[in-house]
Amino acid sequence: MRSISPVFSPPVGRVSPRLFDAIPAMRGAVPWRPLCHLPTAVEPCDAIADALGGAGVWAKRDDLVSPIYGGNKVRRFEFVFADLAARGARRIVTTGGVASTQVTATALFGQALGLTVRAVLFDQPVTRFAREAVLTDLAAGAELIAGGGYVTSAWRTWRALRDDPAARLLLPGASHPLANLGYLDAMLELDAQVRAGEMPRPDVIVVPTGSSGTLAALSLGAAWLGWDTEVIGVRITALAACNRLTVSLVAAATRRFVARFDPAFARLRPRFSLYHGAIGPGYGAPSPEAIAGVALMERLTGLPGEVTYSGKAVAALRALCATPRYRDRTILFWHTLSSVRPPIPPGTEALVPPTLRRVFEGPVPV
Repeated sequence: MRSISPVFSPPVGRVSPRLFDAIPAMRGAVPWRPLCHLPTAVEPCDAIADALGGAGVWAKRDDLVSPIYGGNKVRRFEFVFADLAARGARRIVTTGGVASTQVTATALFGQALGLTVRAVLFDQPVTRFAREAVLTDLAAGAELIAGGGYVTSAWRTWRALRDDPAARLLLPGASHPLANLGYLDAMLELDAQVRAGEMPRPDVIVVPTGSSGTLAALSLGAAWLGWDTEVIGVRITALAACNRLTVSLVAAATRRFVARFDPAFARLRPRFSLYHGAIGPGYGAPSPEAIAGVALMERLTGLPGEVTYSGKAVAALRALCATPRYRDRTILFWHTLSSVRPPIPPGTEALVPPTLRRVFEGPVPV
């Protein structure tokens, strides 16, 4: 059976992130390697303007950040994978839901960069996207372990690390201060696009959020630039895991990390809010609004969406545009679902381990 074998082609012309130009003390002290093809475009959401109530909504196309796989993990990986290489890592252990785009991104970039990936997958509702994610992970050479619930998944992740002391852990969502530098850098990129006249400065940025690293970094970046932009995280996971306190803690850890290189960063106070109305029945569970959001995502990008992140984020975007507070404001939707979908080789389903066979049993709702 043929596997997915992405070939890594370094982005032409990128010798350092914008962040190192803004904070020179980071250069040489913070690991980094170019993976992203930047800048990603900003464009009006004309394809779904009617559903959103008219003009004034833009998209930041991080779905196209790399020809290997897009989405918001790749900017993080520029720092994380460089750090792994600096620590001599050849094997990675990570964890995520059955439909985790972080696991898929890790599997694809791990294979492209010569790293072995083992992933523990915790349960979530089964969808067509979840099935595609599992098959992509396997075709990219990842070893998959059924984790069950959150507690047993954490234990199985610990055990995978215990059994392979040479392996390195990549946290769920790749959400920690070093990784979050990717979205501070992204805000500098957006600022350059605004100053070049590619779009107006956004009054509001909308992004789906689970482990909250992207939300925390975008809001810190807006504060750093002196913007009064409100960054809204569309909560897609349990309130206990994603709330104002947890996001504030992620932002504070990132702020402390950057303040080691630029003490002025310690004074920043990010402005963010959480939208709780899109979660529906729970993490990864379809809702009528999320399913409608999937259809809008397909109109926007030409590719199917999914209900865990993008469908719920677009549902929230639609609801926000309908409220008087946001109706006449410039809103930027930060698109974090990959529009790069590697073809799955025939016969990949034969690689599914027995413990994950249930993912492919019976019909799926979406």
